[in-house]
Amino acid sequence: MHEWKFALAGALLLAGCSGAPAKKAAEKAAEPAGANILHISWGGIAEADRDEAKRHWSTWAINLVDGGPAYGWLSPKDIAFPHTLNFELAGNGKVRAVAIDSRFEPVVREDGSMSQTAEGSPVRRFALLGSTTGPEGPFETLVEGEAKADAQTVVNLPKETTARWLRLRVDSNWAGSGATRLSDLAVIGELEQRGAAGVAEVSGVYAHEYGPIALRQKGQDVWGCYNNGLGTLRGTIFGRIMRLAWFSKEEGSIGSATLVAANGKLYGFWYQPEDKMGSPWNATREKGLEGADGKCQAALYPPA
Repeated sequence: MHEWKFALAGALLLAGCSGAPAKKAAEKAAEPAGANILHISWGGIAEADRDEAKRHWSTWAINLVDGGPAYGWLSPKDIAFPHTLNFELAGNGKVRAVAIDSRFEPVVREDGSMSQTAEGSPVRRFALLGSTTGPEGPFETLVEGEAKADAQTVVNLPKETTARWLRLRVDSNWAGSGATRLSDLAVIGELEQRGAAGVAEVSGVYAHEYGPIALRQKGQDVWGCYNNGLGTLRGTIFGRIMRLAWFSKEEGSIGSATLVAANGKLYGFWYQPEDKMGSPWNATREKGLEGADGKCQAALYPPA
């Protein structure tokens, strides 16, 4: 959906130990080749952080994998450093660089709300850690650095490293305390296989704050409904990535959604007409289709 484009002009701000040969070599290196393999359209996901369920969706970690600075993450203001954010690629990836983006570019949504608030101070010192073992590690430090305030900072790794599970450790912000904000995180490299090996099984009923989401899968085809049957879904799945069209008969509106199925959950976003971002559409699988609302049957089992 979105391909990685470098927004930097001039020299890159690169991280590492002062005077270290690896840093000096990286400072002279060209922009790293590859795509943003953490982007939602590549099957990348962000796990909920501490106390996220208590906060508005405009501060959730999933906003960091949407590929732009309009939506972002905000830490609680009363939690001491370091902050840790956990991510998962769709498979093992060759990681070459990381881009920390703290530009503040909110958009006004159709209800008048903003996609971000000005609260919080941009990420300053950080480290990216990686693992090929599992979400709990063990992790190794891939790179450390300092991000520019209200800008995008690309940091080359000292060497290309293979990882699937990633952890961003935020050690400080530019204010020195209080809430920390970040607009986007990009991981530059190559995936062994886009999406994931095989096709994820997504059939079931998922809990969501605006009513359950029910999905039925047959091969790569997916049917579904949401909001207690008031809306219907139809689309396809590749690996663990779903691209769905949604239709609300009550509102007479149609749009799309990009969702990743992993760890018994759905991660992703729904989009309004013209592909304008709606909001995150994360949900957790609770039961099988036998628990689907009767209003969903027509959407889940349409006539042949």
